[in-house]
Amino acid sequence: MQKTFSEDHVLPRPVERLPEYANGKARQTLANRLVDAFGLSTKAASTIANAVVDPTAVRRSIGEPTDPEVEEISVPGGTLLGVRTLVWARRVMPDPRNPRILPSRRHPFAVDPGTGDEDSRFRPVPEPRTKAGIDVQIAELVVDVDSRHHLTWASQQAATYVLAENDWRASIASQGVMEAVWLVPTTYEHRDDSASATTMTSAEGSSRITAVHNLLSVRSADVPYDESESKLRSHIRKLNEAFDRGPTLEETITIRCEQIPALILVGFRRHGSGDTAFPTAVKSLVALRHVDPPKPWGEGPENESLADEVLDEWYRQGIISATEREYFAGACTKAEARAAHLSDDPVIRAARIVRMFTTPDERIREAIRRAVTSQSTRGRMSTKLYNELATALIFRGIADDRANTDQTRRYMRLALGKSVDSEKWQCTDRDTETLAKEALREVRQSIVGESQSHSEPGPASLELVVRAAYPLIVAGRLRATLGSRGSEQLDRRSPSDVLEMMRRTPQGVFQLTQALRDYASGQPIRAVDESGEIKRLSDGSSNQFVSDVYLRGEFPPPGKARAPRPGDTPIDVYDNRINDFIAAIESLNQRFAAIRDVTGDDGRSLVDTRGADPSSCSEWRRVLRGIDDELIVWGSTFRRVYGTTVERSPAGLGDDVVGALPESGDGGAEPYEGWESPKGDDQGGVNVPVG
Repeated sequence: MQKTFSEDHVLPRPVERLPEYANGKARQTLANRLVDAFGLSTKAASTIANAVVDPTAVRRSIGEPTDPEVEEISVPGGTLLGVRTLVWARRVMPDPRNPRILPSRRHPFAVDPGTGDEDSRFRPVPEPRTKAGIDVQIAELVVDVDSRHHLTWASQQAATYVLAENDWRASIASQGVMEAVWLVPTTYEHRDDSASATTMTSAEGSSRITAVHNLLSVRSADVPYDESESKLRSHIRKLNEAFDRGPTLEETITIRCEQIPALILVGFRRHGSGDTAFPTAVKSLVALRHVDPPKPWGEGPENESLADEVLDEWYRQGIISATEREYFAGACTKAEARAAHLSDDPVIRAARIVRMFTTPDERIREAIRRAVTSQSTRGRMSTKLYNELATALIFRGIADDRANTDQTRRYMRLALGKSVDSEKWQCTDRDTETLAKEALREVRQSIVGESQSHSEPGPASLELVVRAAYPLIVAGRLRATLGSRGSEQLDRRSPSDVLEMMRRTPQGVFQLTQALRDYASGQPIRAVDESGEIKRLSDGSSNQFVSDVYLRGEFPPPGKARAPRPGDTPIDVYDNRINDFIAAIESLNQRFAAIRDVTGDDGRSLVDTRGADPSSCSEWRRVLRGIDDELIVWGSTFRRVYGTTVERSPAGLGDDVVGALPESGDGGAEPYEGWESPKGDDQGGVNVPVG
């Protein structure tokens, strides 16, 4: 591998003879000083001392344990304490859960570990935590892994990604590591009951250590388990012999990479009565570092990291349990979720996550604010941010191809509109049919409201639309597109606007419900008509399936035309006539505005200076008044037709939810064309839709 690197393009940094590995007494003396000055455990202190190139110099720089000399680094919530020195590259390892790979991780809720591809062989390595039984300000971390094999797998996954996306090997081969990596003593505890292993792990700088280990042919995951002093001494001796006789290019690169500058985090002092813990402080430091170039994490990794910190803060505040934290993080399998009496339905899990991030509960909102401000420079919490964090967690339950993950994440975020950021709804465990039944009742009640426009349907329709957004977005049936290509007026609505229109109409509720049914059964999402029946293609050859273009055409904004009806039934003709009328209204409004746009020589609108023929104006007003009077009647009729309830429902939604038609003799109103009284149904003349 090293032979592929050339030093011709830049003057390489010179190398020097390596120092000998420090003797045991010097390392033990430094370890004792670290224990006395910072309260570190004996194991953590020894790990630091064994990694340092010159432990005597570090001990002297620290000074007296009662008043140690260290570098102080301000972070939200307190001050981190660090020591700068050189460390042996073979005594440190990169973070096996490098934040850059967070968006691409396969979580157990999506794929049971060991059942999918290689990227889901194990569950992702979890967030570091404070060691049990010690002060949360002590500078030590613990990471739980299933086994040594689990750690090896995670390290290889991270290394593969890093070397592909942020490869420092060419630079480091020529120049070495020039900027300090941040290191923390970290213990890896194994669930298979094998002995724990402690080593120095990077909190920041994993890309550099990964590159160094690759150049040295070191397998990073072996570092915690390789404490052989004689092996390291022998290796250093051989390199020095090579240096004395004149090293080859390959040996020069190796000598250059054996030592790396480091900032070792040895302590943490939090502000006053604050409750920030050391793991949070470390993440704060790393997050602040990666806000700016040269290689920012990007939106995906940043939101993943912030979302994890929000879960940790909710747990610290007692808002959620440890089990719920694992559930929301996607860190448990579906079977484990069921065992904990949590829903294994990704749709319901997604809805619960959305509700947590959109609830008006001040305690939950304050915890989010604390978590976000501890990890970033954001000062303002916005609906957009809440949706981004919710989306990051939701997508951990998706096992689909990750090729378009970033795009689909954006669609999901845009599907969570401002309406879900309301106290008017809750995430319940109601089944789809029960929820749909209540949502349809709400919609019909909103239609009979006294206002000319529909009022807010209610909480059930909000919960339904949050649930249905998941299958529609994940299945690619609703996108953040500009609508049909080639159209003169593109539909520029966000997915949330389309969903908002759907939840306000009976057909929309039927369609949202059908999306949940079909997604749950693993089949493409089918289109439904106004009565909730499955639509067929115009030639009757097969069912009609929904698409982004279809949904936008079927549920347009108020006053806009729906997609043309291809059939020739009376209802199809009626709907197309309505579309023609809408187009005429839009044209009339545009032509009316165009008259005012005509200006005279003085720059004033001619219609303001010349006016229009009074007799023509009177005739125009007469026509418009007649249309206006009829529109009032049409709106009233619609509310009567769709705003009453009866005791039958189509499409299996249950009873007492379907809008009735005008009863015979009701003010002389004629039944709506296409509806008729059911045969043999003793309903007193009530009309129900023909399926």
